[in-house]
Order: sequence, then structure tokens, then C-alpha cells
Amino acid sequence: MSDSETNLFDQDDEEQYSQQSEEEEENVGYNRHRIQDDDEDEDDDDDDDDEEDEEDDEEEARKIAQGFIVDDDDESDASDEVEVRRKRKKKVENYDDDLDEDDIDLLEENTGIKLNRSSGPKLKRLKRGREETSYENKRVDTIFSDEEEEEVQDTARGDTGRHTRKEEEYADEYDDRERYRRRDAYDDMGDFIADEDDEDNQDFDDRRRDTRGYDNDRGRRGKASKEMMDILPEGISEDVLVDMYDIFGDGGDYAWALYDDEEMTANREREPQLADIFEPSELAERMMTEKDDEIRLRDVPERLQMRYEGILKTFDQASDEQIQEESAWISRTMARHRGHEQPTDKFTEAVTYVVGFFTKEYLEVPHIKDHRRDFFTDIDRDTGTSTEILSEADLWEIYDLDFKYQSFIERRTTLMEFLAKCGIEDDYVNDMLARVERVEEITDLTDFINLKFSEKINNMQLLQRGPKRPLNKSLYELSAKSNIHEFLPRFGLTAREFGSNYMEGNRRHNPDDSSVDPIVEADLYTGGGFADAERVLKAVKSVLAQEIAYDPQVRKAMRRDWEIYATIQVKPTERGYNAIDVLHPMHPFKFLHEKPLNAFKDGQFLQILKGEKDGLLTVEVKLQDQSAWFHRISDFYISDGYSDTVQQWNEQRKEVLEQALREHLNPLMSKYIREKLRVEAQEHICLAAYKSLHSKINVGPFRGPESHFKTVLPRVITVSSGNGSVKDPVVAVFVNQRGKVLDQLEVPNLKDEKYWKEMSDFIKSKKANVLGVAGYNAETRRIIKHMQTMIGEINQSGEHNKMDMVVVNDETARLFKNSTRAQDEFRDHTEVMRYCISLARRLQNPVLEYAGLGRDLLAIRHDDLQHLVPEDILYYYLERAIISVVNDLGVDINSALQSPYQASVLQYVCGFGPRKSQSILKKLEASGELESRTALVLRKLTPANTFMNCASYLRIRDIDGADILDDTRIHPQDYELARKMAADALEIDEDEMDDYDSKVAVVTRVVKEYPDKLNDLILDDYAVVLRKQYNAPKRQILEHIKLELQGPYHDRRHRYARPTLEETFMMVTGETRSTLSEGFIIPAMVVSVRGKVANCVLDSGLEGTIYVDHASDERLMNIGDALQVGQTINCKVLRIDRDKFMVDLSCKASDTEKASDYDLRKLPEDPYYDRVQETKEVEEHRASRRKQARSKRIIKHPLFRPFDHREAEAYLATRGRGDIVVRPSSHGYDHIAITWKVDDDLYQHVDVVEVKDKNDPHAPAQLKIGSHTFHDLDELIVTYVEAVARKVQELMAHPKYRPGGTRALNEHLTALTQANPRMSAYGFCLNEKPGYFDLGFKFNAKGPPMRWVVKVLPEGYKLRDTSYPQVDALINGFKHIQQAEAQRHKRRSMNNNRY
Repeated sequence: MSDSETNLFDQDDEEQYSQQSEEEEENVGYNRHRIQDDDEDEDDDDDDDDEEDEEDDEEEARKIAQGFIVDDDDESDASDEVEVRRKRKKKVENYDDDLDEDDIDLLEENTGIKLNRSSGPKLKRLKRGREETSYENKRVDTIFSDEEEEEVQDTARGDTGRHTRKEEEYADEYDDRERYRRRDAYDDMGDFIADEDDEDNQDFDDRRRDTRGYDNDRGRRGKASKEMMDILPEGISEDVLVDMYDIFGDGGDYAWALYDDEEMTANREREPQLADIFEPSELAERMMTEKDDEIRLRDVPERLQMRYEGILKTFDQASDEQIQEESAWISRTMARHRGHEQPTDKFTEAVTYVVGFFTKEYLEVPHIKDHRRDFFTDIDRDTGTSTEILSEADLWEIYDLDFKYQSFIERRTTLMEFLAKCGIEDDYVNDMLARVERVEEITDLTDFINLKFSEKINNMQLLQRGPKRPLNKSLYELSAKSNIHEFLPRFGLTAREFGSNYMEGNRRHNPDDSSVDPIVEADLYTGGGFADAERVLKAVKSVLAQEIAYDPQVRKAMRRDWEIYATIQVKPTERGYNAIDVLHPMHPFKFLHEKPLNAFKDGQFLQILKGEKDGLLTVEVKLQDQSAWFHRISDFYISDGYSDTVQQWNEQRKEVLEQALREHLNPLMSKYIREKLRVEAQEHICLAAYKSLHSKINVGPFRGPESHFKTVLPRVITVSSGNGSVKDPVVAVFVNQRGKVLDQLEVPNLKDEKYWKEMSDFIKSKKANVLGVAGYNAETRRIIKHMQTMIGEINQSGEHNKMDMVVVNDETARLFKNSTRAQDEFRDHTEVMRYCISLARRLQNPVLEYAGLGRDLLAIRHDDLQHLVPEDILYYYLERAIISVVNDLGVDINSALQSPYQASVLQYVCGFGPRKSQSILKKLEASGELESRTALVLRKLTPANTFMNCASYLRIRDIDGADILDDTRIHPQDYELARKMAADALEIDEDEMDDYDSKVAVVTRVVKEYPDKLNDLILDDYAVVLRKQYNAPKRQILEHIKLELQGPYHDRRHRYARPTLEETFMMVTGETRSTLSEGFIIPAMVVSVRGKVANCVLDSGLEGTIYVDHASDERLMNIGDALQVGQTINCKVLRIDRDKFMVDLSCKASDTEKASDYDLRKLPEDPYYDRVQETKEVEEHRASRRKQARSKRIIKHPLFRPFDHREAEAYLATRGRGDIVVRPSSHGYDHIAITWKVDDDLYQHVDVVEVKDKNDPHAPAQLKIGSHTFHDLDELIVTYVEAVARKVQELMAHPKYRPGGTRALNEHLTALTQANPRMSAYGFCLNEKPGYFDLGFKFNAKGPPMRWVVKVLPEGYKLRDTSYPQVDALINGFKHIQQAEAQRHKRRSMNNNRY
């Protein structure tokens, strides 16, 4: 702790103890207040110094006084005045040392003014007192007084705020002359300047001297002295006034307060701000903006503040009425989510308490879960069993609903203010506003107000010059001023009455039956733009439909019905019908028929919306049995009469309802249902991601079944070879039980006996508890086999305790190894070493590894559909999982101070966030480690609310003399209860625990020696006493304290479980049951053929084996007769050995028939899958294809499209290079055209000729391209088109390739040769003809650019009748040709010269 902080706290302590005796122990906070110090004893040295100062000051005062009392015409030199003022300031500051009792008596006698004789604080003595008094003795029960909270806030505002307050106080004090005359002789705090402010105040004084107004008035001091004569009592001479000036000064030191701050600022050079140096984005990234400072200083948990980002939130404590209203709203919402009409009383009461904790006490969920459990736990009085009313998941749900409620209240308040501004007073509106419960209902009411009171809104906006509304009036506004408005009541019920009937489900209001037919009645209202009765009826029905559609009650009832009866219909578009095949992820819901809303239990609806956005699906929201539903709601609007006239009116009324539904309500309800399902689907996915991450991080350190180590963390060695290639070394890293990286080893391989022994000796020497293995790909299986053998040898030797070996999930290590955080922490380590370090840490403490990733958590796959959720929403839930586990685990704050790795989790502690955690770490770096939890407040590290949230989750460990309770989950507010329980367990009287040390000793003894004695306590009886004492339930807190005393910070996480065989196989290969299972047909490449066995490699890197019996349907003696090395074939998976990472395969034609594995691969269909509609669609498409086949050729291939060459190019325009379209050819029925994309705006059209065997007309046709012959399209595409595309891509990736065509290449070559005139230059570019390149070159700067054409072949490149397999060979061939031609040219020149 810094000296300044020590002084500040000791000042408060000394004052507290001195005032307790005089003012009956009045609580004293951190505010500025008058200091009462009755200690008059001074050291001899101090007295001598004071006497010398007094003599000097008296002499100086006489000199200063001469500068005060002068004639009006006297002018003093500016420099002299500055010196005089500085001396005067010193005199005033030392006033308490100058005046003795005789001086005060003399002043009272001469001035007639009674002076206050209360002695001011003696600064030197106060400082000594600070050094002797320790803030640790301050009572804990007084650290949260209101005065302290104000002081914490004042301190947090910084030096600028302190100076501003001083300016205001001094300005008010000296501006009032009467107050100046009657003020006390000494202001206690006026001359007290804390050490930490000395430098700041001196700078502030310097700035005051520079102000223009003050300098201009300095010459008028003689005049000011005459003004002072007027306000002092009569009979005072100038000599007396001079003496007064000697003592008190003339107030000139504070003359700066008479001038405006803006004027002072304008005359002072503005100091550079952070915003002047850094970009706003950089400041925001580093959390250094003004907004970030506000969040740090505001005594509200950071996460509670950040979730209101973008919303004006004052964070005033909620009143009891507001809490009751919100809790009722949340309880009803949660009950509806659970399928109940109304919540129970106990549930509502529990929710009320929790809402109060959020909005009044600003507590976060972890704190409420641990320390407020009594308020949402029900205890059976008969059995004593406790039942949890709210779970942790419920608390988080209330937390989310609290935010939604605040948004709802903001919208409601805005609407109320809008009504007041427009002067709208309407009983129906007020009644509806009082009954709204959703944001949608506020929107409904807003639409209703805009419809009904448009004129008042227009007038208000005109008066305020707001946004102009459309000048064209709607039919509804025109009808209000026309005669058809009088026709509206003839239809019977108003929209409000219909809404009331519909909402309540009865016929409270009934229409009056008319005896006149509607058409006859309408004829009476013709005119004014409505020429006949039909137009009148049409206009009236339109107006009524709009009124009904905009009525809030109608919409609320309609929304209720749609939530119950709405269903979802899904059909594919024409594009989707072809694109969504059996294996497509959208196939399970390709056809859906009337799927109800409550059947959507996962994220499927987001997939449906994605399909709709991509143009693959059409989505429709319909009501189940809509005709019956319409008949039911129309009964609330029509008459129950039977006459023909009544029936005619009823038909008109039904048309009104139909129009209201068709034009207004159906689109509105459809949009609402879609949005509702979208939000629910997002929540399902986010909760699934939360559970996935929570299950990974809520795991303790490695503990094997035979592990006997006593340390909290195991000693870990991790081994990896990275990519696992022959060139990659094998790396081992050792991390000890304290999480420190102590040693590492790198060997080229493990095949050499020398390196094998070196690795074995390394592992033996470290005496590790576990060895972890992982790698980048399936090649890791080789390291696993080596390590299994090595560990077996080490364990069999018996030299050390038995060591376990596990495969480690490396999803965090992959992200860590190349991160900035890893490079900063382990700059001298290789990538694979950093990878191994992360693996070891994962085995020791998974939550630290995941928490350190930050937003990189989003790069990990937590759910298959997480890509459909906005990243910010998903990260919000992932953070929640880390918050839950971190607060269960606690954070050693002193370790976090020393280790950035440990500090990464501090932001997730309850009450903190990235800004507040950063702030407290900086304070601790400046003042030293934290010795106790109460020091958080005593040292002003955290204000009250933040302390309440975080205190029990910050662990104080390995500190001499620390309270053992500071390393438990017990909150400091319950320490006395814990000590009382410990004393009762040991049967120690309270009298024997009369001091702090004895209390600590008793608790320590119980924790370490007699924890079982706590079981003898009757907590139920104790809870009854505490409830009467605290007026709050404490039973669960007592149980919580008991558990913590029996096992401080016992690990709540799940015990480490060794990965299953399935999980290990997935971690090594990346293959899951959905990607690799028995019966699947997969591609494999043959890598070796030996006798009757062929070895293959799968795409994932797994090894596969094909035996001769499974190579062909025909009998083979040698497998080489069917397979060749390098061949890629389709194989059927026969068996998977997940232990040995081997797969048995078959490449028989009978086993690898196309689509034979579809039934195994395809996803299960949705229960509401519409097979009838699918069959109908299939038949329609078959008929359509048969019709098209008669006019246009169809080729059965997935890449076939019925395009001509222009349509094919347009289709490929948005696709990547190498994409292919198979299409009909214009050359005839026996031709096929293949168009593939070479580059942007460059496509090659390949003509394929079908050649049939004349001798066997039933034999399949062969396909020919020039001299190349193929058996089918797939072979042609793979071995010709795709091969050519690969060669094109290879050449375009070469450094010598230049995009932009021939012109760009020539310009490039010219620039190169001009830079070096003697240099020759060459390069490649695309030729105008697809499938060809230009090889351009220049011999020198003066030579012209030349080019040769290179043709791309499937097997390489062709230049001047010579083929080259690779680009490098092509370049070498070009150079050889140039050299040969140069030599021929040289010989020809020599021959010419010879003749």
C-alpha cells in the first residue's frame, strides 16, 4: 500500500476512535468531515520548529501587510505582488501554529468579533498518528456506512472531480461577504492537504495564477481593502486591519473562484487527451474510453451495466412497488413457459426476492445462488427436508427476463410520455396501457393510437417541427369526415366491443338487428365520392376491417389463438427440390405438414429460415382447421338472428372479418409467430452450447483410478509430434503441480534407440502423475502407440509410482498455440511446445484454458447449429458457463496478480468484468498483495456493491496470519456466524473469544482438527433464533457455512473421467458416428499393394486395409490385379477397430453400388414429414421430366444442367474456379458439352463425343475428347477436366504468374527490364483462349516483349510439341529452348562474320 493510502485510512480510524467516546460511537465513513483532535502533545523538536516558524512568519506578515494597505494611486510591481501573495499563502496555511490564546484575546478585544477557539488539526501530529494506527483494527460492521459509499464514489471520480468540488466550495464560501465575516477562525479541512494531493494541488495553484481575470484584478487590492472597511464594525483602524491581513490574508488566494471555468479554460493551454493520441477504435479495444471509466467507477456489477448497452439506464435502486410489479410479470411469463396459467404463491414470492436482489441490491446470479438460497428454498416443517423452488437455471432465466422487462418498461414509459406530449386523454387507451404485458402489446397500442388520434399527433408534430407525416390521407381519415362515418354503427358492434367479446370468450355485446337490407341502407349514404351503394359498402367494410385489425384487444386475443393453433408448412422451391437430396441436412424437413409450434424443441426453425433465405424452401404459417376457427371467432361479431335481412348483414360482417384477417391480421400474426420461433430456436441452440461448454469446464484436474498423489493438481507431461510427419520432431513438456512449465524436450523421432532412451529418461526423471498425448491429425496414432509401449516399460520397471496415459482433447490447444497470448507468455517456445503446454493445463484446470480464449471460444464447435446464431448472443451464453464454474471454483487473487494466466478468469468473478478486474489488478500492483477480504474495502479497492458480490469468490491463500475464513466460500458478512458455529462445536464460550486472534484460532482448529463436531450442531434451532434476530431466513446459510468449515472450497466440479474409446477415436481422427460407420461408402487412396493385402488411407488420415477377398467380385490370386498404388477408389466400411485406429474395407462392385448407404447416412425424418406432398411433387417432376425429355436431352448426372453456353457461364459466374456444368451440346444428340470455370469471366467449353459399339448396341457408350477415351462421365470429369483444372490452378499459383492478361504481363516485364536493363525477364498469364497460357518474355530493356503459347493437359503442360509434367519442368524446358536458340543464333552470326 502506498503512503498516501495509509495516511487516508489512518485518518479515518483515528477520527473514528476519538469520536466514539464523545459522540456515542457514531459511524464515520470516508466523506470529508471536520477532524476533531484533542491531542495537544507535541515532540520537542516540533515545538522548536513551530517557534522559529512563528518568529519568521510575524516578520514576514508585517512586510506583506505593507502590500495590502496602500493608497488608491499606488501601484506595485507585478513580480513583487506574486512574491507577496506566495508568502501570504504560506502564512495562512500556518495559521494554526501562529495564533496563541493571547493573540485571539487581542483580536476579540479590538474587533468585537467572537472567534472560535476550537483548535485546528496539527498536521505533523496527524501524520505521526497515521503511521502508528493500522486500518486493520477498523470494525467490519461499519465499513458499509452511507458516508463511506459516498467517499468511495468521490475517490473513484479522480483528481479532476476533487478540484472541481474545491472550486465550488471556495467560490461559495468567499463570495458571500457576510459569511466571510462570521466564519470560524479556522476551517478544519481548509488547510488540510493529504500527501497524495500535494502535487495535484500545487499544479492547480499554478494554473490559478495563470488565469487572466485574476491577473487583471491584482492591482486593485488597495481598493479592496477600503471595501473591507465598509463591512467590518465601526471603529476599526487601518492598523487593526493590517494585523488581520497578517493573520487571515485578504482572500486573494481564492480570487480565481470568482471567474468562470470556461474563461479559465480558454486561457489555459488544453492538456492532450487520450482521444488526441489514439484512434477511437483502439481506445475502445483497450477499454480506455470515458464510457469504460464510467463502468469502472459505478458501483454496479459490470455485467449488469453492459447488458444495458445502448439503453438509457440510471441504475437507481428499484422501489418495492416496482419490484412487486416486475416479479409478478416475470412469474407469469415463466409460468406460461412451463405451460401453467398462473404461478403459485410460493413461486411468485421467491421470484420477488430474486428480482429485488437484481434491481435493489445489484447482486449477480452466483452470489444469489450461494448466499441468498434461503429466499427460494422451501423447508417442510414436519420432515425438515428442503425443496428448491428455483434452480440455478431459473435464476439465469429471471436474470434474462429482468432485462426484457426493463426494455418493456422503457417502451411503455416512452409511449406514456408520447401520449402526454400529444395531449391524448382516452379512457380506453389508459385502460389498455395499464393492462399491457408484452412489447408486442405496446406496439399494438401504438398502432391503435396512430390510427385513432392521427390529427392530434399531426398537430403536435407541426408545433414541434417534428418529422412530417404523409400529406395523402388514408381512407380511414377521409371516412371520419364523410357521411359514411354515420353508416359504420349500422353494422352492429364496434371494434372495441368485438375485441371485448373475443378476448373474454363470450357474447357480452350483441349487435342490433336492422330491418333494412345492407344494400338499401348503403344507398342512403351515397355521394361525396361514393357514387353507388356498392362503393359505400366496400368503403365501410374497409374502414371496419382496419378498426378491427388495429384494436388492441383483438390483436391480443388473436395472438393468443395463433400461439395455440398456428402450424408451420414447409415445401421446397424448384431449386430446393433438386438441391436437397437424401443426404442434405435440410432433407428431414423438406416437406412439413401442419407442425404445431410446441413441437419445435430445438434449433430446427433456424435451419428452415436459412433454407428460405437461400431460396431452397418456402415457409407458411397457417392455423390448424382455419375454417372452424374462423367460424368460432365470427360468432363474437355476427347476430344470432335468423331472418333473411339478418343473414345478409351477417354475410357483410363476415366479409369485414375476412378482410381484416387477409389484409392486416394474418400477415401480422405470421410475422409474430416466425419471430417467436426464431428467438426460441436461438435460445435452444445457445442453451445446448452452454451445456456443452459447461460439461467440459466443470471438470476437476486429472485423477486416474489408481492415482494416489496428494496435491491438488497433478504433475503432467504432454507429448506431441504436431502434424506427425517424418520431419516433425517429438516434443515433451513438463508442468509441475503448481502449474509451472519447468522443462521440455525435443527429439527428432522415437525410432532411434538413442532418442527413445532420452525420452524415457526424461519421463522417468519428472515423476509425473499422468502423460497426455495429442496431435494435429490422425498421425497422432503413431505417437500414441509409442507412448503406450514406453509407459508400459516404465511402469513395469517399478522404479516409480504407476503413471497413467490419456489422450487429451486439443480444441483449446489448437487455438492457444499461435495466439498472441501464447507468444507473449512463451515467446521462446516452439509452436508444438506451446501446444503441449496448453494440453497439460487442460489436464490440470480445464476452466482456465477455456476462459483464457475470450471470444476465440466461438471458434470451437459447441453445437452443430451454432453458426445460425449471432456471435454476440452465443458468446453471452458461453460466458455464462464460465461464470458459473469460475465462481464455484473461486480465484486466488494474489496468484492472479502474479500470473496473467490466472488473471484471465478474474473478469468472470461475480461483480467483476474485464474493466473492473483490470482496475483492481492495477490497484494491487501499486499497493501490494491483498492480505484479507475486508481489505478490499478498507483499502478502497472495491466499493460496497462490488464487494458484496465478489468477496466470497476471491480466495486469500498462503498469506501469513490470514483468516482461514478468507479461503472459504463463506461471505464476510457471515463470518461472525461461522465463528459462533465453530465455538459452539468446540463448546467454547463467547467470553473466551474476546479478540480477533482467538476467533481465528478457534475456526482454524475446527477446520483442521474437528470438522466432524459441526455435525452435532442443531442448525434448525439456531436458524429460528437468527430469523428473529435478522428478520431473514438463515437455515441454508448455516448449512452452507457448515459445509465450508468441514471442507473449505471443496471442489464442486465433476471428477475427471478418462475419455471413452469412442471419444478417443474422435479426438485423434475427427471421425464421428455420423461421418464414419460400418456400411458407409467412402473414398480411399491405395498407398501400398503387397500380395493379398492393399493398404489405403482415408481422407481423415486413418489407415484402411483391403484383403484380396474384398477387392473384386471375381476371384483374384493377387490383389495387384485389381488395385494399383495411387488409385482412388470407393470402398465400403466393413469393420472399424477404434482401439487400433484401423478400418477394414471392401471395394467390390456389389458392395459399392451407388446410394447403397443412403439409408445409413440420411438423417431421421421429422415426425411431421409430409410424405403425401412429397409423393405428389415427385410425380409432378417425373411428368415434367418426361415432357422435357421428348424435346430436350437429359443426362443423369448431379452436375447436369439444361443450359446453353450463355446460361452455363452465368450459372458459374458466382462459383469458384474449377466448378463444372454438364450440359446438352449444340453439336448433336451424340455430343455432350462440359463447361468449367477457368477464372473470372473465362470459361472453357469441352466437347465430348459419345461413341457406341457398333457390334454391341446394348453396351454403354464411350466418351472421347480428342485422343482420350473414358468409360463414363465421372471418370472423364476426374481424370480430364479436374486434372486440367488442377494444372491451371498450379500454374496460376506460381510466383511468375501475373493476373490481368497479356497487357499486364508486358507492363510487368517492361518494368523489370527497365530496372535492370541487362536482365531478361519472363512470366505467365492467361491466354484469351481458355485452357491456354501465354509465356511472355523480354531479353533486355530494348528488346520487344514476346510470347509463346502453353497448352494445359491433364498430365501437364505442352510447349512447342514438348510436354512437361510440372511448372518447374516447363520453366526449365523454356530456358533450355532459349539457350539452344541463342547458341544457334550465335553460331549463325559467327558463320556470317566468317564470310
